[in-house]
This record gives sequence, structure tokens and C-alpha cells, in this order.
Amino acid sequence: MNGKKPAATRRVLAAHVVDAELEHLDWATRQPALHLFDAGYWRRRVLAVKGSFELTERQLIQLEKILQRLGLSAD
Repeated sequence: MNGKKPAATRRVLAAHVVDAELEHLDWATRQPALHLFDAGYWRRRVLAVKGSFELTERQLIQLEKILQRLGLSAD
């Protein structure tokens, strides 16, 4: 075995990373103490997740809800 996994396997294994990041962003954007960061900072963080991973439909919906709460659109 050469230790390399097919791309589809890597995506499946990365799903938990995306879920954890989205859960953190969801929590962090609800915390009043973390308003040190402006909406632009959170938008960059959320869109970095979108650009770095292939998201499931559920993850895209969760991402859009975070952006809507920030008053921003994913477009």
C-alpha cells in the first residue's frame, strides 16, 4: 500500500472538519464577547470554508444561515 487514498475518500473524511468549523463559526458569531471582530472578518472565515472544501447541501444551508445572521449573502 502506498498510503494514498482516493479523492472521494479524502472528501468524506474531511466532512467532520467542515462540520466542526461550521459549528464553531455558528457558535462564535452568536457570542457578544466576540464582536471584537467585524462582520467582514466572519464573512472571510465562513467563505474560506466554502472555498476550501466541497460542501454537502446541509453544510451549504448551515453556511448560508450564518451569513444571513451576519447580514451578508454568500454571493
